[in-house]
Amino acid sequence: MAGNTTEEVEGSTSTETKSNTAAEIPPEFLIKHPLQNTWSLWFYDNDRNKTWEENLIELTSFDTVEDFWRLYHHIKLPSELRQGHDYAVFKQGIRPMWEDDANKMGGRWLISLEKKQRTSDLDRFWLDVVLLLIGENFEHPEEICGAVVNVRAKIDKIGECNK
Repeated sequence: MAGNTTEEVEGSTSTETKSNTAAEIPPEFLIKHPLQNTWSLWFYDNDRNKTWEENLIELTSFDTVEDFWRLYHHIKLPSELRQGHDYAVFKQGIRPMWEDDANKMGGRWLISLEKKQRTSDLDRFWLDVVLLLIGENFEHPEEICGAVVNVRAKIDKIGECNK
């Protein structure tokens, strides 16, 4: 039953019970692994009745490995987004737009994928780029602002944005 703090261990021949209290959870399961930066997940909605900036929505932020994976497993994959929609992962405080001070003098590296690659490569490449990003594994990570995935009719793009 949902409200009980103990439950009978199935298959037990005695009246042993298994406690579900937090005190019995090993400490190593409670430790979170911090990232060097806090990162924000952005979503671009592409509502033609709104301005570009109004369509840009900061969904959430994360600063641990565990929080990233919790988020990743609860959002749609890029290949599941509608055409015209984007995800962006940027260091907290940097907006995924050229007008942001951190991006004004910067550039980006692009990976372009044909529509036929959407189901086979887009999600894997996006995850690889994001893991490199939040794990600070790009050369000169202090110059990195974030990454964007654009889902479009003909060509999908993954971009790494830098200062």
